[in-house]
Amino acid sequence: MSGSIEFNADKLIKKLNLIEKAYLPQAAEQALKSFGFESRKTLADEMRSRYQTATNYTLKSPRFKQDGLNLTIYINDDQSQNQSAAEYLFPTDSSDGRRRKPIKPTTLAGFLQGKYGTNKIPVPVPGSRAGRQFINKDGNLKGKKVQSLISQLTSPSASYREQYFVLTERHRGLGPGIWRRYRIKSQVSLAFALLDQKPTQDTSIDIHALLLKEAEQRLPVLIQQKLDRLLR
Repeated sequence: MSGSIEFNADKLIKKLNLIEKAYLPQAAEQALKSFGFESRKTLADEMRSRYQTATNYTLKSPRFKQDGLNLTIYINDDQSQNQSAAEYLFPTDSSDGRRRKPIKPTTLAGFLQGKYGTNKIPVPVPGSRAGRQFINKDGNLKGKKVQSLISQLTSPSASYREQYFVLTERHRGLGPGIWRRYRIKSQVSLAFALLDQKPTQDTSIDIHALLLKEAEQRLPVLIQQKLDRLLR
């Protein structure tokens, strides 16, 4: 998720005198840098407004990098995280014209595919005794809890307080999913259902259109401000 903004100075150049034209490239570069910082706040404010919940990690995910008169604004794609912000926010971006997109598979989905050979998508069951343990108060998955689940499924041990098992197909009345087994009376509860069809969601933010509109409004003002400061 990224977009580039290139500054076209033709219209502005016609209005400048020779001294101002000499300082224009420097002023434009400074203006683009300032707009980069502004764009991070613009996107964060839009996320806060459009998303039902927005974590601090999500709000801090807009980034930018500048190369002369080219400014690239993007969403953080740090692969060291459980899932990068760029990956899980991609389905919310309508810049490509789509109104609905498949939700990006989580790390848990990749783990299940590698270990159990299933392409089914794990979806938490917030109404179940086991499933609600994986959902925080904002309705988001608890990353550390999911990582703990993966560790337990990777190396099952009786020492774990929580015991989970995976069914990729219906078996003895239990549907496909990640189930928790309780020690008392061998009770079970469905933590994640495994679905054949990828769930989808409505897109909510046109990131490119939002930033281009802001650039059209703010860059001329910022450039003039930077020129005035350089010519003092």
